[in-house]
Amino acid sequence: MSVNAPKRMRILLRLPNWLGDGVMASSLFYTLKHHYPNAHFVLVGPTITCELFKKDEKIEAVFTDDTKKSFFRLLATYKLAQKIGRCDIAIALNNHFYSAFLLYATKTPIRIGFAQFFRSLFLSHAITAAPKEYHQVEKYCFLFSQFLKKELDQKSVLPLKLAFDLPTHTPNTPKKIGFNPSASYGSAKRWPASYYAEVAAALLEKGHEIYFFGAKEDAIVSEEILKSVKSLLKNPLLSHNAYNLCGKTSIEELIQRIAILDLFITNDSGPMHVAASTKTPLIALFGPTDEKETRPYKAQKTIVLNHHLSCAPCKKRVCPLKNEKNHLCMRSITPLEVLQAAHTLLEEP
Repeated sequence: MSVNAPKRMRILLRLPNWLGDGVMASSLFYTLKHHYPNAHFVLVGPTITCELFKKDEKIEAVFTDDTKKSFFRLLATYKLAQKIGRCDIAIALNNHFYSAFLLYATKTPIRIGFAQFFRSLFLSHAITAAPKEYHQVEKYCFLFSQFLKKELDQKSVLPLKLAFDLPTHTPNTPKKIGFNPSASYGSAKRWPASYYAEVAAALLEKGHEIYFFGAKEDAIVSEEILKSVKSLLKNPLLSHNAYNLCGKTSIEELIQRIAILDLFITNDSGPMHVAASTKTPLIALFGPTDEKETRPYKAQKTIVLNHHLSCAPCKKRVCPLKNEKNHLCMRSITPLEVLQAAHTLLEEP
């Protein structure tokens, strides 16, 4: 299809299921907007990723996909497709069988997705896997470039961007530093809670404010860290400058709050990609996941700490090692390393 697309062209995007993957899909979304300026978009996916884009002026409709809860998922997916209706182009950004079937059931003529798990049966354009060395952002864009029968120019891939009006960032006094000690995918990606406590205490002693972010289920871990912080402080009253916001922010509020931070310290996670999209100074801690695939994309003022152990990246949810090497990929990153990186990004002595 050409740039001179018909008015009210409809493009269906079946978004990824995870927050971080949703953020990484933003580059493709804005590429599509540029290529098809007359198009309007229909979003399908979980609420957490639809929230990232629904405020864009080109969004026509948003459908929450909760068919996984259905006893007969295939029928539920078919019924969802009937609500969505026929589009001009449909793209599935996750690799699930049901996502490809959803595209097919809408009777959309052009259905694009990766050719995995028998999905080719339902796709008009089943794309073979992207090169392994590609970042996940580039893998999403690769889908569209292959549809256009063009090579992907990695240098021209757009940086991450979300459909929100972000506050203008000015340096805060005291500095506002965010922590994300959780990792929804599994415990293997988490940096030890005791390490977070040590870093948080040191930064509080410097006179900074600390904010913990995460989902509702992460509140307990953050509270445990805060208790440890209080015991480490020379002046326990400084603990009043630490705030647990886990489960207390909407997706929009999370983005707005991360955007005004002076520094964000995080495991490989969805909020990490949010910070990359808002150009917030960032320390990203990597171990079991592939830095080449999911590091903060084209992010400025970012330090990635990764010791590249021989067992990494294992991509396991839980570390399978039971000896002294258990979780060593994350444990070997010391609080001192993180503090040194923090001082560098905060431009402190």
